[in-house]
Amino acid sequence: MDFGYLFTSFDGRINRKPYWLAIIALIVVSIVAIMILGFIGLGMMSPGFAIAILIVQLALLYPSTALMVKRLHDRNHPGWWAAFLLVPVILQAITNALGITGNPLNQNALDYLFMAITFIVGIWFFIELGCLRGTVGPNQYGPDPLGGDVAVARR
Repeated sequence: MDFGYLFTSFDGRINRKPYWLAIIALIVVSIVAIMILGFIGLGMMSPGFAIAILIVQLALLYPSTALMVKRLHDRNHPGWWAAFLLVPVILQAITNALGITGNPLNQNALDYLFMAITFIVGIWFFIELGCLRGTVGPNQYGPDPLGGDVAVARR
């Protein structure tokens, strides 16, 4: 598996297996980063923790977007659809870092709005990218990553 291609390229298509493996790798990196922040003494309620989490999210934004775009391409959708999930997540991270929204123990209406939007769009993306099969055969974004022949797949 070419992790360089998975995490840096916005071209082509990937099927569900490399998508899920790469997502799991990003989740592990996120968990390790949060544990490191905890070990260096940043508590969840400190402003420094929110800023550090924003930095981690921004660092993982590019590889996450590359994965989503390639998976959207496999489903024959344009890559800019990734913005439907990324924009609310980024806005929430920025408002958290700036102290506009509440902290985990004292949330406000804006927190709940961002969470509701992210949850609804997240379910859609989970089904669209993580569960549904890609387009059988080539599409406008490239050949079928599974190498399926249209005639064979329809039998």
